[in-house]
Amino acid sequence: MGKTSKFVAGAFFGALTGGVLGILFAPKSGAELRQELQEKANEIVTEVKKAAEEAQHEMEKEVTTPQE
Repeated sequence: MGKTSKFVAGAFFGALTGGVLGILFAPKSGAELRQELQEKANEIVTEVKKAAEEAQHEMEKEVTTPQE
């Protein structure tokens, strides 16, 4: 497993764990809770997409870099 894959996995599980813990310990109404869940889900999706794009750029750079 490469560095980028580990980063993506760590970012995903870290965001997921933080979101779940935040929800469990925050006293909120149902509507507020659903809104917060939606916002956290959007943040996680954004982070995963960004990490995937970075991984793709790194892989493309490795493929196009001439080997000595």
